[in-house]
Amino acid sequence: MAFDLSQTIAYYWSHTEPVHWGSIATIVLGAVSVYAAARGVYLLYLHPLSKFPGPRIAAVSNVWYAYHWLGGRYPWAIEDALRKHGDVVRIAPNELVFFTPQAFRDIYAPHVRGAEAFVKTDFQNRGKNLGGIVWEEDPIKHRETARRLAPAFSSRAIRAMEPVVHEYMDYFISRMRELGGGDSGIPLVEWTNWLAMDLSADLSTSEKKHEMRDMKRDLQLDVLLAFNSFATVIQVFKRFPLLSPAQLFFAPFSKLMAFLAMEEKTRQGVRRRIERRGELEHVDFFEQMLPGDSPLPTDKDELTHLGAVAMQTMFAEFGPMADWYYGTIAFLLEEPECLRVLVEEVRGAFGAYEEIVPGALATGLPYLHACLEEALRMLPSNNTGLPRYSPGAVVDGCFVPKGTHVQTSLFAMARSPRFFHDPMRFRPQRWLPADHALYDAAFAGDDLKGLYSFSLGPRVCMGREIAWMQGKLFMAKVLWTFDVVKAPGQEGFNMERDLLHYGFLDKPELKVRFVPVSR
Repeated sequence: MAFDLSQTIAYYWSHTEPVHWGSIATIVLGAVSVYAAARGVYLLYLHPLSKFPGPRIAAVSNVWYAYHWLGGRYPWAIEDALRKHGDVVRIAPNELVFFTPQAFRDIYAPHVRGAEAFVKTDFQNRGKNLGGIVWEEDPIKHRETARRLAPAFSSRAIRAMEPVVHEYMDYFISRMRELGGGDSGIPLVEWTNWLAMDLSADLSTSEKKHEMRDMKRDLQLDVLLAFNSFATVIQVFKRFPLLSPAQLFFAPFSKLMAFLAMEEKTRQGVRRRIERRGELEHVDFFEQMLPGDSPLPTDKDELTHLGAVAMQTMFAEFGPMADWYYGTIAFLLEEPECLRVLVEEVRGAFGAYEEIVPGALATGLPYLHACLEEALRMLPSNNTGLPRYSPGAVVDGCFVPKGTHVQTSLFAMARSPRFFHDPMRFRPQRWLPADHALYDAAFAGDDLKGLYSFSLGPRVCMGREIAWMQGKLFMAKVLWTFDVVKAPGQEGFNMERDLLHYGFLDKPELKVRFVPVSR
């Protein structure tokens, strides 16, 4: 007898009980609820980190972490959690934040010379495994890149770059003579961004961006700023893999074409830089990655790596310096007496503008150095916590299981009365030597050496020496040339209230007048 498929299906359909979808939904919902409840009990009471205090919701979910990051106030939330719960706080189901300088040393300083015991997490991985110097997770690859770049940050190399730094500082001064004296002032965020980007691009890859000249963001800076908060979205959604498609709703779609154009521009820039080997006006950081006598790279991965190093070196130079220029001026304007003392020191040290050179700044002007230190303390650029994986080790007396995410908070340490007297006020005198006329014994107990503004260990900031040179040169040249004052209408300025942190700082605008001094 022939097999009739249609009759067979009809038979089974007529003799099968109807599907009760409501019952299935109830069973699924019940199973999910039981799982969630069991997981919650485990995370709260049985998990290896259950003994550590912290917000209850943070113990069972990454929602607490995500909420504060996406709101741009993560560093403040961490500071508040540490204040409420103690020196070690659980801020996510598998993550701890530590508070003390000792914890910072335990996590980031090498236990074996040159080796990272606590390996970098994928916190800054943007999905393309670009590596480079900042985002590279593999300690061996990072060490090799750092080794190749190191000569670019030697004292000898920095001296060779001094003319470039002078060129951009002097150009900023000339632009402020033209534009900065008017009643409306200039937007400090924009101009410090333009200065930092122009200089960092030239120092990194000998690229001329002309942002100060054109008073306009270059494509790379425009995209960087547009995607600032979205970089945080990418980082947060790593904690919610099932929801990861939803992150696209946060993307700045109006800038997507610009983002693709930026990537292509970066690739072209690396190619042009490679072609210009041996024909440069000055040495730059990229020269160490591909010296003039080395063979041209043909491997696509090597070109991608070089592009990542070039871009990250430029951005790593740009962001902290823009924040430092801006922050130092903003804090000084809030403390007129500090500004007056610094102006007197700078103008008393130099008889002519041409005398303001790095050599003179390196050996004198202690109050200038103190003001820059204090600006770093009050406005640290890196507030991400620098998350690492624990290898199964002791941090500040606490054993942390292997695989646990650990981080610290320079932001909270710098603002704590436990480590700094009068921490919420700009007080440069805390950094002065004891024999200085303005030294104040009230700050004698400050833990100045415990604040690692440039990090430490294998991933310490390689550019700290050239950063100090730029910071001192900028402030000395500006204050020798101008009286710096707030423009009218800035009474509502409040950095503490309006500052945000995503991929990097989102600073509140401040209008400033640069009034030339008559001599």
